[in-house]
Amino acid sequence: MVPIRFHPFRVRRVSSLCYIALALLARFTDVAAQDVQVSAVPASADKAENNTGEVVITAQKRSERLQNAPLSVTALDAGTIEKMGIESVTDVARMTPGLNVVSSGPGQDILVMRGISSSAGTAGTVGYYLDDIPIAASSNASLLSLRGVIDPSVFDIDQAEVLRGPQGTLYGSSSMGGTVKYLTKQPNFSQFQFNGSATVSQTDGGGLNWGTNAMLNIPLVDNKIALRLAAFERHQDGFIDRYQIDPNNYLGALTNGSKQESANSEKTTGVRAIVSFKLEDQLTITSSIFNQRTFLAAPFQIDVPPGSTSSLMQARLVPEPSTQVSTLANVSIRKGFDQFELLSSTSYYDRNVEIDEDSSKVLYYFYSPKPQTYVYPSVMKGDYVNRELTQEFRFTSDFKGPWQIIGGAYYHHVNAPLASSIPTPDGYNAAFGTKIDTFFVGSREATVSETALFEETSYQMTPQLTARVGLRSFRVNQTFIQQTDGAFVGNVPTTVQGSSSDSGLNPKFNLGWQVNKDMLLYATASKGYRPGGPNNPAPAAVCGSEVASLNLSPSSLVKFAPDTVWNYELGSKSSWLNDTLFLNGSVYYIKWSQVQQQIVLQCGFNITANFGAATSKGVELEAVYHPVREWNFRLAGNFTQSELGNDVPGTNAKKGDQLVDVPRWTMSASAEYSATMPNGVPGYARLDYSYTGTTNSLYDRTSPFYQRPAFGMFNLRLGENQLPGNSHWGWAAFVDNVTNKIGETGLPVAISADLPTTRRLGIVRPRTIGLTFKYTM
Repeated sequence: MVPIRFHPFRVRRVSSLCYIALALLARFTDVAAQDVQVSAVPASADKAENNTGEVVITAQKRSERLQNAPLSVTALDAGTIEKMGIESVTDVARMTPGLNVVSSGPGQDILVMRGISSSAGTAGTVGYYLDDIPIAASSNASLLSLRGVIDPSVFDIDQAEVLRGPQGTLYGSSSMGGTVKYLTKQPNFSQFQFNGSATVSQTDGGGLNWGTNAMLNIPLVDNKIALRLAAFERHQDGFIDRYQIDPNNYLGALTNGSKQESANSEKTTGVRAIVSFKLEDQLTITSSIFNQRTFLAAPFQIDVPPGSTSSLMQARLVPEPSTQVSTLANVSIRKGFDQFELLSSTSYYDRNVEIDEDSSKVLYYFYSPKPQTYVYPSVMKGDYVNRELTQEFRFTSDFKGPWQIIGGAYYHHVNAPLASSIPTPDGYNAAFGTKIDTFFVGSREATVSETALFEETSYQMTPQLTARVGLRSFRVNQTFIQQTDGAFVGNVPTTVQGSSSDSGLNPKFNLGWQVNKDMLLYATASKGYRPGGPNNPAPAAVCGSEVASLNLSPSSLVKFAPDTVWNYELGSKSSWLNDTLFLNGSVYYIKWSQVQQQIVLQCGFNITANFGAATSKGVELEAVYHPVREWNFRLAGNFTQSELGNDVPGTNAKKGDQLVDVPRWTMSASAEYSATMPNGVPGYARLDYSYTGTTNSLYDRTSPFYQRPAFGMFNLRLGENQLPGNSHWGWAAFVDNVTNKIGETGLPVAISADLPTTRRLGIVRPRTIGLTFKYTM
């Protein structure tokens, strides 16, 4: 029997923030943007903070020069983000070695770094932060693409940093592969600022797209209180048409019948407000709130068959809208002293997701030819919520001697109710002579509490040699109660409840050797972990005997254990040719133990269980060449060999198989020319290319969906930072996906069931041509 994947979620709606700020800001102007600067190093940083033009990062929770930081990290500043046309974490990944995003559309992303990929568990393998706020949803089957991580707008983002390798010491659980961190622009205490932009574009096979952004910075009290407001709105027309399913052939579509054109339209709106108070005695208080709402009329997926990458179509009998509403709030208090700083960061994250998914093919697959004689419209509803409170206290030293230390305490609490259902469609029983009350209904209440103490100490043994030792002590407690009922579980109501507790130590060892001012070598050994959790509801009455045949204990139906990684890494950072060429690279070997694996059960459910080990080894390289003032070249690449160390019972996974969703090769390259245009104003032209290698989607080699083919994409942008005679205005024209290559970005897991003969495929947006106008004041 083909497994039915039930992942129930229950949503308690909260109203979104009012978008009055968006309307007010939009009245100032229709177009805008900030001036752009050319970076002479591998990504740039805040030039206002670093007049030398060198990159400054905060990856290790203190400001330091990128080329002197003994870890593998990529940083993209606001100017680089704008010139690359980056709008999402998927765009960031295309320019970052070692990071891959399995995407099914906006807000439906799975982050994979350094080959640490898992299609199971209740937490991801990559940490995800907006400033100090963790935004990778916990305890809600976040690895499944339909309820993946939030994709916050990058408008008014100061810098994006990607930290490769386990970050278990400073960032805690679920940073086994690495961490992605967005840093927002903070209020300016002394200068009134306004900027905005308006973009219009056209997508091949779709209609008109448009978006507006606006930012307003107001010093309320000179050098004492400042307010920064940012608002954005984006409308993307769809490019996939939806056809009716052939009632007598669930793999076909009525292409001659009615259809919904451009079904997968998107609308995203949001607002961010930050107010800072600079008090006496080096005391600063910053409060922020961010709200984003994304509505998808249908997922960014095609149905194969009957569709394909050369024929973009969905075959569905019912609409599939989804809504994601996320609210993040934070209060940070910083107190500076002569040789150290104290920080208190309090955050709250509320995310609500509602999804409708067509389950018509699923019912027909399991209930035909009797009693169901043709495909009948049916919908599965999934509702999810995450409410997360995070508190961190941190001590950061600025000692005069060779010792430096970062230490603190961390608390994270998650409340994650969820629900899903396949109600009996109206008229179904009359049409087929059945008496089915409901096909499936399920719910789960889950909580997670994590506490930790952490520290990282460095000692400069010689002017060239620095040793770092870190340790994180943690404890994770979880509780859950889940209920199921309906025809799919034999009409036997089931209630399962339980709790789990994990604890441990995460060490890190690092040695950095500054050979000279142009060369840094480093070595790292670090550990990362991911907590265990409650299983999806697989009733013991239906699935117990099968679980026993896999040599799993009965408790495996209820919960699974944590998994851990050890990372061993050698890296170098260097500059050449009088600081015009920068080369950064690393090699790594990661050993993964007690891997959380998704086990497909023939009883019609799946569970997560810990099976064996995996390894991931690879090479990363970044190069930036700035031969003359006008030209800037960038090249980045990654090779990853990530393999299972054993067969996985209940699946088609065998020892030596490449882990799913991990391309062996990724690469990106760019060339940018910046110069004064004939009309006397500064302008630029830029070409970006990204390549994603062949990627396994499944372990089953017999499946037509086993592999995703490799694909490459070109993006072209050119513009002027100023208009003649007016330094406030600028423009940029762009062509994204120049060659109109339709690449596959993921094989999404359905919330109802995945059938062996037809699947949904996530795809990239086709060629899009557009124009942006900008205003800066």
